Amino acid sequence: MTVLLDHAPEFGTAFGWTLLLIVLAWTGAVAVGTAVAAMQLSAVRPARVFAGAYIGVFRNVPLPMQMVLFVFGLPVLGVSYPLFTSAVVVLVVYTSAFVAETLRSGLNTVARGEAEAARALGFGPFGLLRFVALPQAFAAVVQPLDGVLITMVKNTSVAAVIGVAEFTFTANKVAVEESETFVVFGAAVVAYVLLGLLLGAGINALEKKVAFQR
Repeated sequence: MTVLLDHAPEFGTAFGWTLLLIVLAWTGAVAVGTAVAAMQLSAVRPARVFAGAYIGVFRNVPLPMQMVLFVFGLPVLGVSYPLFTSAVVVLVVYTSAFVAETLRSGLNTVARGEAEAARALGFGPFGLLRFVALPQAFAAVVQPLDGVLITMVKNTSVAAVIGVAEFTFTANKVAVEESETFVVFGAAVVAYVLLGLLLGAGINALEKKVAFQR
């Protein structure tokens, strides 16, 4: 316990960076995943092919490998980013593939008749998605998206592989310095569990609100 108190400011900073990483990565993943899901159902064949290839590649290449390739591979081509930015980008790309697949299943629940009625009212492809299809799709997949979010929260620990000083990286550093592995990582586990429970409670509240509105 003394070790944790002594390093409290360091842990606090690391946890703050982890929360920022979660917010940025999830916001980007939802935005990109929504676009890719829409492309999967597009009438334009090249868009469908691109979306299928995007999901196929980024879902099946392990996240640590993507992190390493992005950070150490791109500089060979003369392209490099700060480590934190790299972690955000890789998490966005990786997680958005799962968001896209989840949303696609939600979009498939939209009744064909509703889509035809929207077209009859003058809605174009983007208007149909924005005002008819996507609101229903998101409402249908609140819980599955919660699973994707929780998985992404745990995946932020992979950023430690490339040296981003997030919570897991800091816990490992302190554990090595203080030789208190069980205490330090035990506290880290508790922090991640509490964060997961908090997010889960928020998602459950959102699902109930969406169900009531529907």
